[in-house]
This record gives sequence, C-alpha cells and structure tokens, in this order.
Amino acid sequence: MEDAVSAPAHDVTWMVRRFEEAENSGSEARGKSERDRDYYDGKQLTENEIKALTKRGQPPVVFNRIQRKVNYLKGLEAQTRKDPKAFPRTPGDDGSAQAATDALRYVCDDQDWDAKRSDAYENIIVEGTAAIMVGVAQTKDAIDPALTQIPWDRFYFDPYSRRVDFSDASYMGVVTWMDVAEAKRKFPGREDAIDATWSQARDSQTYDDRPKSNLWADYTRKRVRVNEEYYLEGGQWTYCVYTKAGALIDPQPSPYLDVDGAPECPIKAISAYVDRDNNRYGEVRAMISPQDEVNKRRSKGLHLINSRQFRMSRAALGEMSASEVKRELAKPDGVIFGEQGDVEVLPTGDMAAANFQMLQEAKAEIDLLGPNAALAGKNENDASGRALLAQQQGGMVEVALLMDRLRQLSLAVYRSIWARIKQYWREQRWIRVTDDERNLRWVGLNKPQTMLDVAKERLGDDPQAEMKLAFLARDPMAQAPVGVENNVAEMNVDIIIDEGMDTPTVAAEQFDMLSKMLPGMTQLPPEAIELLVMASSLRDKDKLLAVVEKMKQQQAQPSPEQQMMQQLQMRGAQAEVQKTESEAVENIASAEAKRAGIAADMWAAQAGVAA
Repeated sequence: MEDAVSAPAHDVTWMVRRFEEAENSGSEARGKSERDRDYYDGKQLTENEIKALTKRGQPPVVFNRIQRKVNYLKGLEAQTRKDPKAFPRTPGDDGSAQAATDALRYVCDDQDWDAKRSDAYENIIVEGTAAIMVGVAQTKDAIDPALTQIPWDRFYFDPYSRRVDFSDASYMGVVTWMDVAEAKRKFPGREDAIDATWSQARDSQTYDDRPKSNLWADYTRKRVRVNEEYYLEGGQWTYCVYTKAGALIDPQPSPYLDVDGAPECPIKAISAYVDRDNNRYGEVRAMISPQDEVNKRRSKGLHLINSRQFRMSRAALGEMSASEVKRELAKPDGVIFGEQGDVEVLPTGDMAAANFQMLQEAKAEIDLLGPNAALAGKNENDASGRALLAQQQGGMVEVALLMDRLRQLSLAVYRSIWARIKQYWREQRWIRVTDDERNLRWVGLNKPQTMLDVAKERLGDDPQAEMKLAFLARDPMAQAPVGVENNVAEMNVDIIIDEGMDTPTVAAEQFDMLSKMLPGMTQLPPEAIELLVMASSLRDKDKLLAVVEKMKQQQAQPSPEQQMMQQLQMRGAQAEVQKTESEAVENIASAEAKRAGIAADMWAAQAGVAA
C-alpha cells in the first residue's frame, strides 16, 4: 500500500525483535533450502571437490537427476490445471454462480495466474514453501484484484506455526529491499526513520547484492529493508509497514476483507512438509543423498578405471623414481627399464565394478522418488491405452500429496480473489467470456435492471411478448431502475476447484469412449442420450449436454421437407373438402330437381282428373 502518512513514526522495536527472532530460528532451514535450490540448478560439487577432481585430471561432471524429476512434476502440474468454479448455495442462485465463475476466471487470466501458480509449485517442490499475495491494483477505470507470487526467500512467518497451510500462524510478512530514494518517495513523512535505518549500515562489512541476515541496510548500494507485515492483534488481522528505525505505515486493521466483511491476511501460503522442529522442506530434500552418491560413485569408478596399482622391487626402479614409474604405467605406451626384478600390475577391476554397482543402486533409488516410469508413460512393455491409464493412476499416488498441497493453495487464492471482487467491484462491470472462440459472450455485473428488463424475463415465450413489450416501452416509468442484476455484493456462492489428470492418454481414452458410444447413440432419442452422458465419466459434460439440447430443439422444429409435406397434406385435405362440398351442392341440386319434377307430375295428374 502507498498511503501517505505524516504522523510520527511508531515504535516498532517489538516487531523488529520478533522478525529477527524468526530470521535466526529459521536460518538452518533456509540454508538447507538454498542447498536444495543449488542442487536443482546443478551446483552439486563444492569448490574443494572441484579442485581435487581437476588436480587428478578428472572433469567435474554432474549427472543432475534432480532437475529431471522436478521438471517432470512441473510438467504434470501444467497438464492438470483446472479453472475455478462457483456453485450456487440456493436454487435461485444459478445465474449468480455462473457470473461469479466468469468473474473469477477473468481475474485469473488477467493476472496470468497459470504462470504464477507454476512458479509457486516449483517453490513447493524445491524449497518447500510457496506464498501468494492476493491484493489489489488501481487500473485505469477501477480497482482490480492483483496476484503476486512472493519469492520463498522474501517470505517470513511465525516460526511456531506447525500447519502446512500456516492457518495457525500469528503473523506473516514480505521482505523488500528498497533504494533509499524510492523508499522516501513511497512513504512521504517518514524520511527520518528511513535515514536512521540506513545510517546503521555504515559499520556493515557486507557488499553482497542480497545482504546477509540481521542487516537492515546496505551502505554500499544505499538500500534499506522494508517489511510489510500482517499480524493478529486482539483476534483481528492488523497491517503495518516498517523498517528498523520506525513504522512507515502505522499499524491499522488490514485493508483487505474476507467474504464476511472481516479484515483478513492477504498472504496465502503452503508448505510441502513440516518436521517436528517446525522446519519446512520440499520434495528435493529426499533426493539429495541419492544424488550425492550418484556423483561420488561415478567419479570414484572413473578414477579407478584410469588408475593402476602395482607391486615392484626396488631394484626394478633403476634410476626412475616411483612417481615416474606411475606416470609411465598410466600411459598406454609407457616403458619401464630395470636391471633386475619385475613389475606386477595389481588388478582393481573388482573395486571399479563394485562402485558402478552401487552407482546403479543410487540411480534406482532416486528414480523411485517422485514420478516413476509408469506415471511418465515410459514403461517399456507394450500396453494398451487403458493399461497405461491404469499405471499412471497408480503412479499418481506417489505425487498426490504434492498436488493436494497446490490444490489447497489454489483454493485459498480463488476464495480470496472472490473476496476482493465483492469488496472492490461496486460499479457496473462487463466481463468478456472467451471460452467459445466463435461466439464471444459478455456478462454484466452490478448491472442496473429496469422494469422493461424484468418484463422481458417474465414474458419469456409468450406469443404476444413483442406487442406487450412495445406497449410497455412507451411508458417512461418502464426505463426506471428497479433492481440490480448480478449484484456482486449480494452473491452467495461456494468456490471449488476440481483437480485431476489431464494427459494425452486420458484424452485418447475419452475419444475412444465417445467413438464407441456414438453408433448406438444415433439410434436413441435425445432424452436417452442426455441420460447416458450424465451417467458417464466423460469430461466437459456441460458442453456435450449443450449439443444434446440443440438436438432436442432441432427435433422440436420440423425440417423444410417435413414442412413441405405438411403443406401438401393440408392442400390435399383442402382439395378433398372442396370436392366434398361441390359434390354435396350437386346432390342437393339434383334432389331439388327431382322434387321439382315430382311436384310437376302431381299437378299434371291432378289437372287431368279434374278435366
């Protein structure tokens, strides 16, 4: 936060003392985490080891199997990414849940969450701890949620916390090294505290770009350490920014609120493992010893192959020294002269073979850690897609805990993003949804709703809807706002995340399942297809159900051929009616004519009798 503060700096001695205590108590764990990072980067030999290898003519070669393991786990994370989804808490909140889902995904895309999540996962695997700051940033038109991945060595916390998700931590913070000029610009009115902190660095002997522990200033680069901390005070999360000589932003309730409106800590963190001494570490820690043995065994085996042991009498040396004899024996075409006695080369192949055998065992041990061959889909046996899928699912058990740690962190971040949206998105907002590349969709949040909008929703499929809406639109009162559509502050939803494997093998299995279902589905009515899809284990059922819904709508509407047949049938029926009507008229006329003839004959007969 960059609030200008002009009040006198508060005494933060107790906060400085608490931070330094946390820094000192975690120094050993941080040192091991730094070593784990070096091993991932291939820095696995000490300077003395490199000198010893160079002296005896061996290249300082490292077979970095740790990096391969970690990179595979990172690739697995990239293939199992899932978007957040909001579910309604009541039957009437379906529309709100969809709008909340769109808002969450918009923020994740805008903040490049996939890349930051991958960086955090790497910290979980290597150093053991990852942290994300869910804050806000002022944009051109509004205040939007902002995600920041905190480097593991810039995150500090309560050393007495034992839970992997830091839910029992009483404080967490971020360390930032800042130029003195930048610090004064960012925190006006606190120049005295900044100058006092920097002046304490004059006796420091550090010239490192990243100063060592217990140093609050770097005199050579004119920088000071600034801590942004969130801590519990009186059961409420409190926020403060300070340096050693005083507060730069005075303690105050955290500006970030949770979904219930209470101040919360915006830092979301997770650790892979926590030992009995509260030291936090990652998956790489278990690979260090096997990796060391791989390097040492191979180096020792290579040294034994290139070296020889021999036994010889002193008389065989002649004028040559022992070192000269060793050099000659090491040469493929070396020659040794002696007057008497002999030279016997002792075989050392058994020691070299033993070292290489131990080397294979060390490789096998490190290969068993983390993802195995079955999970990587590298099993040499020829197997079907279903068999490979079963093997991969079995191999997922090995890495399930790490993936669950990442899931916990992601879920905490998503819920905190939703809290920021509810807190800061108060004005009308439009979200562009691009999950359908052919048809872009827009979702309105906090959208004012008029009486005319309400009427459109309620009339629905009313055949006279158009006429009624046109009549209502003439009324000026119909344009007056009567409510808010997708009111973010009033949305009540549950945020979840669905993790699972998403590998090419799974995609192939789903395609195979669909190809087998389609021939039988074409003979079924849409209602039966809908039930079949809902009962299946297919992914993205909502998209398949949307296709089925279109099929139902198309069947409800007659095709052009059917419409033509209906018209022909109607015309035939009309012609038949007209024919029947004409025949009836003719029959009536004939009957009338007959009656008229009979009447004439009767009159004629009566007239003859009378005559």
